[in-house]
Amino acid sequence: MKNLVLIIAVVLVTSLAMAELPAEKQQELNAAGISDWQAGQNQGQTTHSAVAEAIQAPQAPGRDTATMQYDDGTISALPTIFGQIFGNKFSQGVGGAALGTVTLNSFSFYFAEDSTGDTGLFFQPASPGATANMINGRASLDIGGLVNAGSSFSNLTTINVINQSALGTTGVFNNTFYLGAWCLNSNSTVPVDNEAIGLSTNGPRQQGYTAVSGTGSQSMAMQPFNAVLRANVTSAVTVPVELMAFEAE
Repeated sequence: MKNLVLIIAVVLVTSLAMAELPAEKQQELNAAGISDWQAGQNQGQTTHSAVAEAIQAPQAPGRDTATMQYDDGTISALPTIFGQIFGNKFSQGVGGAALGTVTLNSFSFYFAEDSTGDTGLFFQPASPGATANMINGRASLDIGGLVNAGSSFSNLTTINVINQSALGTTGVFNNTFYLGAWCLNSNSTVPVDNEAIGLSTNGPRQQGYTAVSGTGSQSMAMQPFNAVLRANVTSAVTVPVELMAFEAE
């Protein structure tokens, strides 16, 4: 009887996890033969894989001293944990000064997708959690109408620039915020087999992280990469373009 109750409980949790996703995302999972996806599965696996040849990612338009960019301008790796959040921890102004009260205005990124008709991508803005390995997800939602860079990041002529309001939550943070996108790719090199943003592994400081999708308290881990995901912010301290004078070390 106890085993039956446990099985029913697992089925209910799995059903709820799938039911929380928009219909088009459920269809993607079903098309991949996945009917039992749960947030956080596959944690602990290798997070990313280097691409054979780095892909040049043009700088964001309107690049200025309010744009925080940790990547070095190349896509040199892919996220490979299906269903995980990949993003950057945005923190520190000039000389490592605390940002204080910081407002996210907009963010920009390229994303790859094996279906040219799919223009939606999940994002999770988050605040620091109670411990170093936790974040507090403020939202987890699908943003549509994006420019698809193709399955091999071959179309990088236009970068997606998204207003913070699309996240459906406040953009004001204290010193630090996290912003990441959902990965549905499991291929170790291009072309991707589903949606993903690009990663850079050569930046002077590596601010990347992975996290469990969803809202509220979620586990996270800092990673040795930067997501090719840039944030335009307003802060009491001058915020540098992280790689204005980037030189490979």
